[in-house]
Amino acid sequence: MSKAHRGTGIRKDPNHGRGVCPVCGKQQIKTLYDQEIDGKKVKICKFCKAALKNKAQKEAKLAKKAAVEAAPAAEAEASAEA
Repeated sequence: MSKAHRGTGIRKDPNHGRGVCPVCGKQQIKTLYDQEIDGKKVKICKFCKAALKNKAQKEAKLAKKAAVEAAPAAEAEASAEA
């Protein structure tokens, strides 16, 4: 069975969705993913989208770990004051 409709969503875009990624600077790469960077909506490539997502996940994991470590210290201070 043929795939007649593959890519029809980007055919209406200028240059079929290809351009320069504002994050990595690669040329003639598909820039299909909307991302807000410095308060502006820009279209970025698949690789930069994944890199930003992974970076955000790592930061969230570190923040959660720091919050867990800070919680027992806060309890110790509260019990020492009481």
